[in-house]
Amino acid sequence: ILKSERYIIDNIMQIFRGCPFNCRFCSVTKFFGNTYRYKPVEDIVAHVRERVGTTRKSKFFGFLDDNIGGLPSYAKRLFSQLEPLNIMWAGQASLTIAKDRELLKIFEKSGCKGLFIGLESMSQSALQESNKGFLKVSQFKEAIDIIHDHGISIEGAFIFGFDDDDTGVFEKTVEFADRVGVDAAQFGILTPFPGTAIWDKFSREDRLLSRDWTKYTIGHVVFRPLKMDPERLQEGTDWAWREFYSLRRVAMRFPRSFHWGFKSAIPILILQFAYRSLLKKRKNSS
Repeated sequence: ILKSERYIIDNIMQIFRGCPFNCRFCSVTKFFGNTYRYKPVEDIVAHVRERVGTTRKSKFFGFLDDNIGGLPSYAKRLFSQLEPLNIMWAGQASLTIAKDRELLKIFEKSGCKGLFIGLESMSQSALQESNKGFLKVSQFKEAIDIIHDHGISIEGAFIFGFDDDDTGVFEKTVEFADRVGVDAAQFGILTPFPGTAIWDKFSREDRLLSRDWTKYTIGHVVFRPLKMDPERLQEGTDWAWREFYSLRRVAMRFPRSFHWGFKSAIPILILQFAYRSLLKKRKNSS
């Protein structure tokens, strides 16, 4: 159905649905439930074998699951069986994966090149507010280093607008992201999706500013923050994107990508310039 030539990655798969975590801002559990449901390992292996080719593009797979390592026993069995197919892949995971060295080793051997990880905030109180207190800010760098040691790059996701966030959070978060060593980053605005705990909270507190669903993109402010004006939250988030992908910071990060060799460093650099291009287009269209 899709025109393959228009996409950088066209081998896209989803294995899991559901999530046992219950992050207050997340809609996944509301949609798919709080337990994992997954496809048989044999079906996934057969599909990958059918799709994999000889070109670099045809060897690369994207797994869209919210936490590809969330069920370790299944993930270990699946990716051990994918190892002989000589693919490369990227997916999404929780930072808690750093605690399972066996799983990381299997990911490495099976061709994992990158993970998208929700770090959410550099503030422990914000993580507590999000019901993600199982993540410890003080352990972020060590966990990221462990994942890096297995040849896996990390794109960290951060959210602005928690009740504890003031106007200094933007600069502090950009500095923090570079300090803990993420290879790329995304910056989103806390968005109270209907059905989530954050929606219930903001509704009770009469803090919702809009019910125009076209603005519920994680890129627009649709609620009233506690410690700054809505306009400042929007401006600060936009600034964080531009600053993190400024030429100065991209150049600063580039040398450490060579830790894994030239072939790994170049895709990371391309990703960062892709974000720069996207930001430029967004600015020109606004």
